[in-house]
Amino acid sequence: MLSFLKSLIERNAALAISLRSYRHLAALQRQQPTLTPYGFYLMGHAAMQSGHFEPEETAVIQNLLDDIAVFIDVGANVGFYTCLARKAGKQTLAIEPLAANLDYLYANLQANGWHDVEVIACGLAQQPGTAVLYGSGTGASLVSGWAGSPVTIRHTIPLSTLDIVLGSRFAGQPLLIKIDVEGVEYDLLQSADSALALQPAPIWLVEIAFREHHPDGLNPHFAATFEIFWQHGYQAVTADTAQSPVTPADVARWLQTRTRDFGGPNYLFTKL
Repeated sequence: MLSFLKSLIERNAALAISLRSYRHLAALQRQQPTLTPYGFYLMGHAAMQSGHFEPEETAVIQNLLDDIAVFIDVGANVGFYTCLARKAGKQTLAIEPLAANLDYLYANLQANGWHDVEVIACGLAQQPGTAVLYGSGTGASLVSGWAGSPVTIRHTIPLSTLDIVLGSRFAGQPLLIKIDVEGVEYDLLQSADSALALQPAPIWLVEIAFREHHPDGLNPHFAATFEIFWQHGYQAVTADTAQSPVTPADVARWLQTRTRDFGGPNYLFTKL
């Protein structure tokens, strides 16, 4: 009976959205901020609260924060990395399109008494406009069918571009730009030429899916996403403790064998 009701709800988009909204608001009201091992309060994601969320990527970002002035959190979700950077005293800009995530992001900033974090409530893509965002939570994506999300869970969101959002306002300042946009990083980077050309060159931490979560089984823009950075003079390493260099030959081999033989989905791009 429960599986039948779940299937019925998922087929009825309006009912599914209404029930999810009700559960989301009820959960938000029940929760209390938890002090994380990183020294800030957070709610909305148990692994983030406990310190078990992306430990290697978290360590990479913590190590980089000393060398930057501004942290740009593209795909901020409930604000874990935003809070990590703000706790370190960095000017922080959080970009997140999903209303449910924004509710937690705002609550987390409020719980820490931070009123100076800039939040931009939109998605980033190749051009401004609107689009349908599918799914919820950490897996919400502009890619239909991403991570198996039902197409009935959908939200119309506004879009801008990274170059429009950043403009020239941070010129001359060292930036760390984190991009986690669930499969549309290539589209986003199509309109980021000015950001890619900034001086000093930003440090970029980008999640680039290979075979993870993509409905086609393989990211059709995997190699092209790396090429954008290489064409702008950046070098790539894995965003983990090893920080292994990633070369065009590595990417070509991974695509040929359909196996990534080192690293994970997150990569650092820097200029010497």
